[in-house]
Amino acid sequence: MKRNEHPIKLNKSAARTIDLLLLFVSSDKYLTLNNICEMMQLPKSSTFELVQTLVYKGMIEVKDPVLKTYGLSLLAFEIGSAVITNMGVADAARPFIQELNRQTGSTVFLGVEDKGKIVYIDKAENHSTIKPTAKLGSRRYLHTTGLGKALLCAYSDQKIMTILGDEPYPSKTPLSHTNSASILEDARKTRERGYAIDDREDNLDMYCISSAIYNHENEPVASFSVASFYSGMTEEKEKLIAKLVKETAAQISRKLGFTGNKLYQMKS
Repeated sequence: MKRNEHPIKLNKSAARTIDLLLLFVSSDKYLTLNNICEMMQLPKSSTFELVQTLVYKGMIEVKDPVLKTYGLSLLAFEIGSAVITNMGVADAARPFIQELNRQTGSTVFLGVEDKGKIVYIDKAENHSTIKPTAKLGSRRYLHTTGLGKALLCAYSDQKIMTILGDEPYPSKTPLSHTNSASILEDARKTRERGYAIDDREDNLDMYCISSAIYNHENEPVASFSVASFYSGMTEEKEKLIAKLVKETAAQISRKLGFTGNKLYQMKS
């Protein structure tokens, strides 16, 4: 079967509805009808009907009557939250990442892998002196983010290469790893030290320390990351955060039934 071919006949209306909802998820601003038409390459009449239907059903809402912009509604958030709740990981991790946020003063993000990307599913920032931008539900590269790297390095080298596909890999900054040799060497260092580092690889201002979380089958199922400004990072601060990250990862994993001795094993 060729890529983009489907074993079943897709319903165009349903597919367009999902595409539109995903468009709102990926956008960092509210959208006008013209924005949606251009981004989805649809005629204005079809777009208007689709938008009005979703407004009527409560999935999206008018955010600014004057500018005539639209965005996701609270109902959409509730549906997404129900999915996360059913996963169990977020509930188990929440008190631990909140405590880590209190101890470090940095925002702590929680994520899971989905279709080759890291998806942000929760965050703790009440005590943060910095507030990095990462919208819940947003998707980013596995190989550039602290969250993504923490999960990738918990996999075998073969699985890493399978997930990432053909190189070169996309870069977010000049410091992003864009080839397999560099990524696998970074994975080796991560497993050796017991935590992952995103050293300005996704954002030139940010330095993130992260770890995978394991379940009762001793399989990596999620990850969390402590995001700090690079300008404020010192060797002493990195050691403290790294220690807390490793302890927190072990605590969450134990709560999920993990029985292993080490979170990261040397593997190939």
